Amino acid sequence: MRRRAAIVVPAMLLGMVLSGCGGSPETPQDAGLLTLAAPRDLVAGPQDPYFTHQTLRVWEPLVSVDDRLRPVPALATAWESADGGRRWTFTLREGVRFSDGSALNAEAVVANVQRFLRIAPRQSAFFSLDAGMEAAYGQLEEVRADGGRVTFELRRPVADLPGRLAGFYSMIQSPKAFAASGDFAGNPVGTGPYTLTRWTKGQQAELAANPHYYGAAPAYKKIVVKVIPDANARVAALRAGEVDGLIDKGALLSGQVAAVAADSRFRVVRSPSVLTHYLTFNGSREPFSDPRLREAAELAIDRRTIADKLLAGTAKTGAAFLSPVFGELSDPTVAAAYDPAKARALVDAAGRPAAPVTILISSAETGQFPYTDIAEVLRAAFEQAGLPAKVTVAEATKAVMEAGDYDVFLSAYSVPNGDADYLFRRFLRSDAAWNVDRKLRYRSKEFDTLVDQAATETDQAGRRDLYRRLQRLLAADRPMIPLAYQDNPVVTTTEVGGVVQNAAYVIDLGKLTPSG
Repeated sequence: MRRRAAIVVPAMLLGMVLSGCGGSPETPQDAGLLTLAAPRDLVAGPQDPYFTHQTLRVWEPLVSVDDRLRPVPALATAWESADGGRRWTFTLREGVRFSDGSALNAEAVVANVQRFLRIAPRQSAFFSLDAGMEAAYGQLEEVRADGGRVTFELRRPVADLPGRLAGFYSMIQSPKAFAASGDFAGNPVGTGPYTLTRWTKGQQAELAANPHYYGAAPAYKKIVVKVIPDANARVAALRAGEVDGLIDKGALLSGQVAAVAADSRFRVVRSPSVLTHYLTFNGSREPFSDPRLREAAELAIDRRTIADKLLAGTAKTGAAFLSPVFGELSDPTVAAAYDPAKARALVDAAGRPAAPVTILISSAETGQFPYTDIAEVLRAAFEQAGLPAKVTVAEATKAVMEAGDYDVFLSAYSVPNGDADYLFRRFLRSDAAWNVDRKLRYRSKEFDTLVDQAATETDQAGRRDLYRRLQRLLAADRPMIPLAYQDNPVVTTTEVGGVVQNAAYVIDLGKLTPSG
């Protein structure tokens, strides 16, 4: 499938005079300081499996992804498979040191893998290990150090272990950073261009350039990342010159993009991402335990209007379960149907629910996406189809869903790696925690079998066909519906250059430069 290149929305080429008009807060005293803001806290603390989000560049993985979700070298410079995908060997980058000055070696990588195995399952503010480490490594028999190489021996083949390990699942930190419990003993000790020097929960994180970084020294000696959950407050801080840029998922609301991009002081960068807005149905109770009413709900929704109007053209209409950034794995034959008349007919046949359908949204996500407006559009569409509905906003949506006190949940999801298996296995396999705990009640032997076959299919064409069969099955069963594929707009002042984000909306802070 054709992919779009990153879209840079240039600021108007007016003068660069910023003084007196809310430009960068830099002064001679704080030269080398960059101040950014994000909608959420990118530091989770010592009990989190990763401590910090990857985007802070405190730690690095063995493998990362490019803008097409393809695995690319990070701390591993090369990899090879043998025995039909049962053995994978990764060659480590030479000359790498942790931020405490100790050397990266294969034994440290093995220690990190063993720690993940020891602490999983564990929740995370970023990507939870709740599916266990089989979601990352497959059925791991042994991991061993061999000079400058690390070898994974697997009981069953894994088609794309580098793709699975890309990002969070192959985070590497100094083994000295970990306590015996698997928690962090102090601050994180990674190999990235920055170190975490101070963190105030819910307020800000302070980063300093890592003196032991193996690559080019970062241009900024210090970066402060403030937490500003409210979308309007973030933009106000940008316009007032209190911050130099807004980063991370949902940095700019869709409706804010055009106005900010038109301001000559700022540069907006948009690129396709793995973020997809999904509707998740509670299949454990009426009305959506009835597949006819799940179909009615889908047919009642005008996804094009949601993408074009409410998401202001920053998203594409959702159809196949995998977004187009998955390339040929996404099934182009799955279409987004919109047929209000058929939706009403289905409701008439199945029976109108006695109680209103509950549309659940997260209060945290309303600061990242226009979910309040989208939920109201969904409510109106459902009611026109004969499904009375109401919108519920909750802070702890996980608890609400696990209690089964919802009918449909609107939220955005992505993947921590380049492997489609994560989405199918973690969310919708019959034994998936998401499926079971959050009351989807999706049971399909055919689906489970196809997921397992695709995970071990090393032939690329064969794997593509299996994933496309999975998506056609989901399009018919509807445990979840993709509403829209979301681009991720971020913004900096024009005095900040080097802004590039990958499909997992990770910006390399180490490549940001003054002036651009």
